[in-house]
Order: sequence, then structure tokens, then C-alpha cells
Amino acid sequence: MTRCLLQWVESAINTADGKAQQIVPKPVFRMTVEFSITQSMIVINVQNFCSQILILRSIYLYYEKHKRVSLFEGVLRMVPGYEFTMEKEIHEKEDRSYHVVFISHILGTPYRLREIVVINLLSPRKARGIPMILKKLPLFLVPEYVKEVYLYDFLENPNYSRNASLWLERLTTYRKKQLNAENLVDYLRSLNQINEFDTHLHMLRYTIEDANLEERFPKEYVLTIDQFQEPPVLLDIGSHVQVHCTITCARNRIATVARGLIVELNSIIIIRTEIPLNKLNSLKLVFPLNRTQFKLEYMALNHISHLDINSILFPKVEKVKPKIIKKTSKEKQITEFEWFQTCISGNEMQKQAIKNIVNRTAYPAPYVLFGPPGTGKTCTIVETVLQIWKLRPKSRILVTATSNFACNELTKRLLKHIPENDIYRYFSLTSERDINGMDLKVVQVSNMHYGQYETPAMEDFTQTRILVCTVMNSGRLLQLEVDRSMFDYIFIDECGSCKELTALVPIGCVGTDVENKMLRASVVLAGDPLQLGPVTQMTLLRDTPQNVSLLERLMKLPLYQKDVNNNQYNPHMVTKLLDNYRSHASLFMFSNVQFYDGELRAKGDPVITHWALNWDRLPNKKFPMLFHSVIGFMQQDRVTLSYWNVQEANMVYEYVQILMKEEINGKIVQQEDIGIVSPYSKQVEYIKYGLSMLGLDNVEVGSAEQYQGREKPIIIISTVRSNRTTVGFLANPRRLNVVLTRAQALTIIIGNPENLTKDATWYEFLKLLKQNHAFTGRSFYLKRSPLAVKESTNKTVGNDFA
Repeated sequence: MTRCLLQWVESAINTADGKAQQIVPKPVFRMTVEFSITQSMIVINVQNFCSQILILRSIYLYYEKHKRVSLFEGVLRMVPGYEFTMEKEIHEKEDRSYHVVFISHILGTPYRLREIVVINLLSPRKARGIPMILKKLPLFLVPEYVKEVYLYDFLENPNYSRNASLWLERLTTYRKKQLNAENLVDYLRSLNQINEFDTHLHMLRYTIEDANLEERFPKEYVLTIDQFQEPPVLLDIGSHVQVHCTITCARNRIATVARGLIVELNSIIIIRTEIPLNKLNSLKLVFPLNRTQFKLEYMALNHISHLDINSILFPKVEKVKPKIIKKTSKEKQITEFEWFQTCISGNEMQKQAIKNIVNRTAYPAPYVLFGPPGTGKTCTIVETVLQIWKLRPKSRILVTATSNFACNELTKRLLKHIPENDIYRYFSLTSERDINGMDLKVVQVSNMHYGQYETPAMEDFTQTRILVCTVMNSGRLLQLEVDRSMFDYIFIDECGSCKELTALVPIGCVGTDVENKMLRASVVLAGDPLQLGPVTQMTLLRDTPQNVSLLERLMKLPLYQKDVNNNQYNPHMVTKLLDNYRSHASLFMFSNVQFYDGELRAKGDPVITHWALNWDRLPNKKFPMLFHSVIGFMQQDRVTLSYWNVQEANMVYEYVQILMKEEINGKIVQQEDIGIVSPYSKQVEYIKYGLSMLGLDNVEVGSAEQYQGREKPIIIISTVRSNRTTVGFLANPRRLNVVLTRAQALTIIIGNPENLTKDATWYEFLKLLKQNHAFTGRSFYLKRSPLAVKESTNKTVGNDFA
């Protein structure tokens, strides 16, 4: 049986006469669907996922536009949590997509409920081999002397053990000398141990000794936030939970442990457990730290320590040239290229990067692809991978990124040009919970082609030439004992958004030949050091290499900087893309001057980028950006300590509804054309809920981090900050850079300008808007630039809880 992918379309409540309708913001029924290819049989499990008693009347399966078959006819009383299973033989369609419609009544009311869900059938391929066993990683426990110094706040203390004193002395020396080839392994390991122990202690403080869990459904329980001693800001969907149950039997106390996961996290926490819990027992909740990432990073450092770190991670001009000659002399230099993507042929910077990466001109040092917003970085990576696949037929390529979204996008684009059998998308086990939102074609070339996670077979790697996975999941190849000389090229996309040690995981765990003490693969780092970087929660670590990406650090080395004589980068080591294909020139004007030396050039299609010019809501019809001044009120969430602003959210709803009702220059605005960005997670959640109640679920809402690398024709920004003496983490110029460069045709900013002018960078941006007459809403006076020192663009602070 193959599990099918599901896509919830809508749920709506109608009165009996059908005159009134209310949108329900989330699914009422929870479904799992499996399909037997051999029997053409579909098996559907349905559960009442709401708190009301429902009277199910019918379930229909629609196909080929208006054809349908009945899956259920009758009357079925479904109390909350009730579930049943049904089977139906169906005929497969070519597009393998079906609509399921549920019709039910809410008991004791005149209301009828209709819910629509799309079922997508997967086409699993034949297994290539036997699934491998994932070997356990070494424990890599944090040393006691690190804990000892941590508990004394890293201050000198005569009571330290000898090991603790020596370690603190080394750490102090490293911080003075900064990161270098001699201290890299020990320094990064020490910082990671501090980070791990600090996170571990925070997770311990979330322990609830006598927890009160309310049963929602069998094996699903509600935990209220007021039971925590401190706000559980580090918990997330997918976090593990250990439920310690104590049973008193014949004067003996028997302890058992049930495992669970957090499946929902907002004003309450929903925990799903492997087994049902007895509420009469004493329950203790522990939230253990998932140490996998830390272990993989320690393992990467162990392998990196066998390399010539100077030539790879701290390259100098005189040391790189001999390495290039020695390596590339064995390979044929490729000079003739036929482009897969026609857009590449007219861009000299993209072609330069592709040719040099294919010919490994930077080896053994990494090649840097510096991609400012909208300059075609992803397109360049895809084309480079395709050229290697075509022109170096014996080469294998590992393509990584920090997010599953980026990995899926790269896979989707590669599949347009290469056979499915030549690419493999390797997912982690935790990705299974997000499978319904993934592209069907991507899933079918992955280790979830049966609709659920499976461990890869060795043949999945040896019989394909391109492997795509996240940066962290690449470390799993070491656990699977994949040959570390297998890959000739390693791409790390979004490299600017992760700390250096994380980027070393694919390099150390996959590309390093420990026995011969050499880096086998050519490494390509792609990203933008001027957009959002790593996020570090611990204050002590924010001014250390733990808060700096490998991409950013390398670009400060002389070899990766512009030549003072010609103001150009060394093309053998780095390419900066300059042509912006995304936005109208006015939309990236500020970022261009503030961050990119004014070098970016507007090359977008005017049909897209000029769409919103002359829109009647624009204060300046030739300037497709507006700032709507709102003096709102900030409220803070007790769970996440994040903020939301109701007045700004209401203005967001108003603009979305205006856009949906009105055409812009004769073109209808679709929900998918609009993206909403806010720096605060609670505002994101609040706006999502409000839009859902308006039936606008397809308007995408996310944070700056979630939108990095993304684009939409129209972007609405809610800044949230109001009536405060500071702008919080809006003071990070990189965050402003990201949010201002997402839109293609129109940017609408909603916020309190009086608050935002307290930051120097925001002041300069608001001054630009004033000069272009782009303000509307409540009037305000733009005061002169604040005296506060502008925060350096190379610092990324942790989450703003203040």
C-alpha cells in the first residue's frame, strides 16, 4: 500500500437555507489515505477532528471534472475523536488527483458542514536495494570542565579543576586571537559545547513534575502553558516529549516512560503519544534536547582536523595557485557550454561562475557564489549542476541547503532537465510530517516515494548522480557508511544563514577523505552575507564564530575581497551576481545603495515589475511602494514572548481585501500573488488566523526568515513595533534588507514611523520614502537622524523577546 498526499482545500458551514456561510479556519476531518496499485483499491481512514458531534451524511469522490462516486451514504454519528475506515475500488486517472467532499451536520444545530480535500496518488518506483541501517553516532558528551566553567559564568575561580582552568585559559586566548587555522577545531568545538549545555539547561527548566493533561483524542493530549515555570520558547512542533508515568500497585511504585511529540503549539500545546496515557497516574513531562545536530557537527570537526585547514578554510593567494594547477591538470578544462536555461546565455556573471565552478578553479578552497536578492542565484546553481551532469559524466554531485524548502525547489528545477533516475532527494524522518505540502514530483524521487519515510538503500546513492538533501541530513551519509570519495562537487546553498560549523557538516562528513588527509570534493558556497545570518540565543556567543557563517568569514579574507586596483573580485574564487530579475528598480533602490555598493541593475520583465505602477492607492503613482502609518498597540504572547499588533493586522486585512476586490491595471489579483511578512511569530499567527476566517487561506504569511530567498508580486509588511523606546530586533539591518527585497511589483509597509525612526537604518529608509512621497495614513513629522550608533550589518541577534 502507498500512502497518498492530501491537500485540504476548504471547510465551510452553511445554514439550512444556504443563505449564510462561514469559513472554518482548519480541517474538521483528519484523514489518512492509502492506495493499492495492484488492486486499484483506495483505503480511507476518517476521524472527527473537531470538538462538536457531527452527523456524517455522505462522502463523494470526484474525478475528471464532474464525475463522482459515492464513498459513503447514510447516517453516522461521530463524536469528537471517532474514526472509521472504508475501502473503495477506483479507476486511476492520468493526473492521479481526486477531490473528496464531506457533507455533514452539526448535531443540535441547523448548520451543514462541507469540507473538500484533494487526494494525490503517488507512483512509487521499484526499490533499488535493501534499506541500510543507520549507525549510531558517538556520544560526544559535553566535558565536565565545560559545565564547571559555565556554571561560574566563565569567570576566573580558584576552585576550578585543573582541566577547567586550562580550558577557560584556552577559550580566552581564542577569543583574543579570533578564529584561525590553528584553533578552528578546538575553538568551534568549545563554542558548540557551550551552546549545547546552555540549550540543555533551558530544556530542563521546562520539566513539569506533576502535569495535568486533558485528553483531546485517544493518544492526543492538551497541555496548558501555565504549567511551565518559564515560557517554553525553545519548544517547537516536532519537539520530543517524555511522559513519565508512576503507578502505585500493592504499595509498590512502578515507573514507565511513554514517548510523544508536540504536534501543535500556540496558546496551548498538543502532545501526541505512542500509547494511551492513564490520567489517574502521576505524570511528569520532560522535554529532552535532540542532540543529533550537535553530534554531527562534532563528527565533522573530527574529520576536518585531518585536513590542511589553511589551504581549505583560510586560503591565501600564494597557497591557492599551486593547488589549482595540481588538481586541474588531471582534468580536461571545459570551455564550450550549451545552456539548459536560455536566461543564462545573456548574463556574463552567471556564465563566469558556472565555467569556473565546473573547472574547479578555487579547489581546494571553496568557490563563493555571492547572490544578492533576485539576481538568479538558484538559477545559477541549477545550471551549474546541469553542466557538471552533462560535461563531467563520471562526476557525482551533492546539493545541500539549510532548509527543506530550498532543497525541494532545487530538486523541482533540476527535474525539468534530467531523468528522474539520475536524481535522489534524501529526506530526514522528521520531514514526513510535512509531506502533504510537498511537490508530488519531488516526493517520487525521494526516500518517501511510498508516502512515508524509509531508510535509503546504498543503490539510491550509487545509481544516481545527483543527491539533494539539507546540510544537516548530509551528515547522515556518514552514519550510512556511504563512500566519502563518492562526490566530486558539494554545493551549500543558503550558506549565509547557518553558522560555520553547520556548513562544515557536508564538507567534513561527506567530502573529506580521512585516510588520505584530503578534501575530495570541490565546494561551492552560495548565499548572501548581507541577508539574515545564524541565530544565536545565548548572549555570550553572539560575538563569537558561533554567530558567523562560513560564507561571511571567507568573504572577509583578502583572497575573496575586491582587488583595490580594479574594484573586481577574483573570478577564480568568487562571483557576485549583479542583475536583479525580480523587482522594480524602486523596490530594491534602498538595499542597493545601503548594502550592495549601488551595483545591482534592474533586469526584470516590465510586465511583472511594472504591474502596479499608477495603481490608484499609491501616493506616488510612479513609485510602487507605500508606507501606511498606523499607531497601534503591542501585545505579548505568554508562550513565545512574541508580540502582535491588532491595529496593524486589521490594516493588513483591509489591504488584502482591497487588492482582491480591485484590479491593478486590468489584471485580477489572486491570493497567491500576495505575501505578508512580519518579524514577529505571534503577528504571523494572528494574521494567518484572521485571513483564514475571511476565506483567504492561500495568502501566504511568514517571517523574514521564512521569506528569505522567496518572492511574491505583492508584499505587505507589518512591523508591529509601537510605543517603545527601541525597535527591538528590527534594528538588525539585514532583516530590513530581506523584507524590502521580496516584492516584484508592489510593497506595502504598515507600521508606526515615529517608533521606527529611532533606528538609524530605518530612519534613512523612511527618509527615502518621504522624498518619494510614499506615505499615507496618519501624518507624522520625520525627525532628524537619531544619534544612536547603527548596528553593524554582520551581527545577527537572537529572537526579540523584549
